[in-house]
Amino acid sequence: MTAVLRAFLRGRGKRVRPLFCHVGWRAVTDAPPDARLVDVGVGLELLHGHALVHDDLVDRSLVRRGGPPVHVACADLEGADAWLGVSAAVFLGDVAALWAEELFKRLYEPDVPPAARGHLEAMRAALLNGQLLDLAPPSRQFGTVAEAFAVIHAKTVAYTVLGPLLIGAAMAGAEPHARHALAGYARPLGEAFQLQDDLEDVAAGPDEPGGEDLREGKRTVVVALAAQAATPAQRAVMGRLLGRAEMTGGELAELRATIAATGAVDRVRAMVTARRRDALTRAAEGPFTERGHALLTAMTDLALPGVADWPEVAA
Repeated sequence: MTAVLRAFLRGRGKRVRPLFCHVGWRAVTDAPPDARLVDVGVGLELLHGHALVHDDLVDRSLVRRGGPPVHVACADLEGADAWLGVSAAVFLGDVAALWAEELFKRLYEPDVPPAARGHLEAMRAALLNGQLLDLAPPSRQFGTVAEAFAVIHAKTVAYTVLGPLLIGAAMAGAEPHARHALAGYARPLGEAFQLQDDLEDVAAGPDEPGGEDLREGKRTVVVALAAQAATPAQRAVMGRLLGRAEMTGGELAELRATIAATGAVDRVRAMVTARRRDALTRAAEGPFTERGHALLTAMTDLALPGVADWPEVAA
C-alpha cells in the first residue's frame, strides 16, 4: 500500500512549501544553500502529504488534485473495501509524517540555528490548530468572515507560506528584522493563496467539475460574504444545497450562480488582487538580497496562478 502513498505524493501539487523554504534562505544571503535545506524541503512536502491524507479522511473527500485521495485509492485495491481504505489511509498518513520526521532531524544538528526548529514547531502547531478550527461548528449557519480567516491564518499563512520561509531564512542565520519582513510578505500572500483556492471551487463554470468544498459545506470567506449579502431567497438556496454531498450538476450550478449573484465572488476577487499587490510591494521593498527580491516576486505569481492576467490586474 505504500505504492499508493508514493503515487499520491508524486501528484499534481505545486511544491510551494519546499520552494518557500529555499526562497527564505535566498532572501537573506547570497551564500550557497546548505545541503540540509533540500532534506528539510522534502520533509515539508512529506508533512503536507500527511496532512492531506488525513484531511481528505476528515472531509470525506472523493477527489484530490483531479484523482482519488489515498483512502479511496486503497479501497479500490483488489480485495479491499471502504473501511480498509480508511484504515490504511490513517496509517499511511502516519508513514508520511514519520518520513518527514526523519528528514527534520537535520534541523536538530548542533550547527543549525535553534530558530529554525522553533519555526518548524510553530508551523506544525499552527497546522493542527487550523485543522481543529476547521472542524469547529460555525457560530452562524454559514459561518463568519472572522472565523474563516482564523482558519486561513493557521492552515495557510502560518503553515504554507510563513513557516517554510522562516525555516529557510533561520537556517541561513537571518536577523530578526529580515524574518519580520518575510512575515509581512507571508501574511497577504497566504491569505490570497487560500482565497483564490476557495474561489476556484465556487466560481467555476457550469460545465466544470469540482465543487468539493460546497458539497462538504465548508464555511469559507466567500460563503460567509455571500450569506451576509444574500436575499432571503438566496439564503434559502444556500441553506438547501450547501453541504449536500449528493448534489447534482444542476444543483451545483444553481448554488454557484446564487453565490455569485450576491456579489461575494467579485468581492473575494478584489481581496485577492489587493493582497497580491501588497505581497509584491513587500517583496520589492523588504531588506532582501537581489535574488531574494526576484524569487519572492516569482513565488507570488506561482502561488497565485492566473491572477496576474485577471482584467482588474492587467488593466
